[in-house]
Amino acid sequence: MSPTTSKGAAAVRRTELSPERMAKFHEYAEEYPNKRSALMMTLRLAEEEFGCITDEAMEIVANLCNMPVAHVQGMVTFYTHFKRPFHGKHRFMVCATLMCALEGNTDAALDRIRAKLGIKAGEITADGLFSCEKVECLADCDKPPVVQKDNEHFCSMRGKTMDEYIDSLLKKEGKSPSEYAGKAGKAMDTRVPYLPAHYNFPGETDEGARHFEDKDPYLAPGQGGMTTGIPKPLATPLTVPVADGVNGGAKPSTNGHKKGAH
Repeated sequence: MSPTTSKGAAAVRRTELSPERMAKFHEYAEEYPNKRSALMMTLRLAEEEFGCITDEAMEIVANLCNMPVAHVQGMVTFYTHFKRPFHGKHRFMVCATLMCALEGNTDAALDRIRAKLGIKAGEITADGLFSCEKVECLADCDKPPVVQKDNEHFCSMRGKTMDEYIDSLLKKEGKSPSEYAGKAGKAMDTRVPYLPAHYNFPGETDEGARHFEDKDPYLAPGQGGMTTGIPKPLATPLTVPVADGVNGGAKPSTNGHKKGAH
């Protein structure tokens, strides 16, 4: 976790990984033609360090790989295998592609997870320990249903096989199925936060990264907020009945005409 300035003080935002992982990063930097090429491996180092890919982790990786934070975020949100803060400590990823979905195999795996943990696809348990989601092909099409739990890969996970695995996992966590039976899960907030534009990292030069479109030539390095946020849902004509107008507040005027009159 991030160090704090004093007891009760706000956490100090980190600017690099631990010495051990920084050493590993420099090894990767030597192996690849440039630092940008080491992005995925650097993200794995950050995932190991933080337990998931946080906003702070993305900022560190962007700085290390000499690229915009938005580029890093694009990588993280494109590849679903990166663990994000909204996931549970243990992620159940159930293949929902055609070969697993045939004959109800995907649904069978999801039903067992729900029966044992009380969560559906897209949900997390109230204690944050488990989450469940549907994913695309996990590359064992002849042995459905295929399930991945964190970095563990399983085939033919149905019925008793799935039940026994979940029971063993609960035992390791000091939990019992009765703690989850009949308790509904919470929806995971998987919306993508936006990252502020026009941020310049210290060390960037006019010939380098500051030529990217998210750089502001009028800001000195280090200026500009780094906090991410989730924008409120945008009101559009498609989110409300067209007759009610864009804002959804005004009632349509009939001007003396009956509905449907011309």
